[in-house]
Amino acid sequence: MSSQQGRYPQKSFSRPALAPAIIAGIALMAGAALIGSEWFIIVRFAVAILVAVMGVFAVQAKAYAWLIVIVPVVVAWNPVFPITMGGIGWAIAHLLVPIALVVAGYLITVPTPSSERSRR
Repeated sequence: MSSQQGRYPQKSFSRPALAPAIIAGIALMAGAALIGSEWFIIVRFAVAILVAVMGVFAVQAKAYAWLIVIVPVVVAWNPVFPITMGGIGWAIAHLLVPIALVVAGYLITVPTPSSERSRR
C-alpha cells in the first residue's frame, strides 16, 4: 500500500523570499504611522535587512529582474546613510512598496534539490 511518492506530489521549488517579503511589508505598513518619529529608524533597519535577504534569494534563483525592485528599496530605507524624504510621496511608498515586495517574494522561486525532496 505504501509507495515512495506519497499521497501528495513533491514540489520541485521553494519560495524562500516570501517570508521576508511579508514581514517587510508588515513593517512598512506599520512604519507609515511612525514616519517622523525616532522609532522610524527601527523600521528602516528591519526593511533594509529583510529586503537585502530577498535580494540574496533573487540572485540564488537567478531572478535578476526583481533586483530592479529590491535594490531601490534597500537604498531608500537604508539606515546607515539615510535618504531624507518626507511628504505624501514617502507615505504612499510605504503603502505601495509592500505590494511589490510580496509579489516579488511569491514569484522568486529557488529549485529544490532532489535530495531535499526525498527527505520530506
